[in-house]
Amino acid sequence: MGATVRLLLGGDAMLGRGVDAALRERGTAYPLAPLAPLFAAADLRCVNLECAITPRHARFAGAPKAFYFRADPVAADVLAMVGVDLVSLANNHALDAGPDGLRDTFAALAQRGIRWAGAGVDLASAMAPCIVECQGRRIGVLACCDHQPDFAATAQQPGIHYLDLDRRRDRQTLIARTAALAREVDHAIVSLHWMANWVPTIPPARRRLAHALVDAGARVVWGHSPHHVLGAEWRGGSVVLYSTGDLLDDYALDPHYRNDRQLLYRVELAAQGALALQAFPLQLDCARTRPAGAEAQRWLAARLTETCRPLGSDVLVRDGCFGIAPAGAAAPGV
Repeated sequence: MGATVRLLLGGDAMLGRGVDAALRERGTAYPLAPLAPLFAAADLRCVNLECAITPRHARFAGAPKAFYFRADPVAADVLAMVGVDLVSLANNHALDAGPDGLRDTFAALAQRGIRWAGAGVDLASAMAPCIVECQGRRIGVLACCDHQPDFAATAQQPGIHYLDLDRRRDRQTLIARTAALAREVDHAIVSLHWMANWVPTIPPARRRLAHALVDAGARVVWGHSPHHVLGAEWRGGSVVLYSTGDLLDDYALDPHYRNDRQLLYRVELAAQGALALQAFPLQLDCARTRPAGAEAQRWLAARLTETCRPLGSDVLVRDGCFGIAPAGAAAPGV
């Protein structure tokens, strides 16, 4: 039968700029050490890696943009030290240091035994899901990004798995790939770097797509990119996390969305589907993340409740952890 899998999902981990400087001064354990117990309590740990990891200081040769994120190779130890197993690279910063910087990122991750999905040395490898064995289950992660089209991998060039989710053909392609993955594994996870920064609510078209992915066989839809909490939804034995926010960075504070207050999600997966969904409140300081204090916990509980209610989900707060369940059901696992 196989055991239950505790899947930990974090948002954007940006290891460059101030984080890169801090870990060199204070050590590679400094940025995420306070979260080590949460990571240790999971069976499979995944985050979105929001930077290139390379010694090169080159920049992508495409149209200029506001921010380029690059970290030295030692930064990969930040992820390895808390046991990150897999990262999504389908995002708008993976290629910030150019194709060679992306190849260096692959090497830095591989040297530490960290798998990845959503980028590759060519289009075929960028599209390919990453399949891992965990607790006697086959877990497949398919990752794509709906912005930075000039980062898209081609038959000859490294890049990310880019899809224009406003195009019907691309949505159908993603749904078909999800269905194919679901037939191959016990649990299919779809990682989506989607929607705009600070999007205030979930666009109806994105919610419809999430439902279609679940109907195609996705056990978990794992969204990121908006940088703040957007709520979670149950759909049968599957869950949709519309935005897992940020995990680690040096970003400026948005006073409305409070991107210094985030959540780390844990999904309990069994043969019949998802059994429980929990969210752990985080406080993001510059280049260091720790469990949130009481005030931040109250703010996050209110924000999560506000964003979950329209999705038909209830939030139960207990002992510094939030359980998320279908409305009217007791939140399990809390």
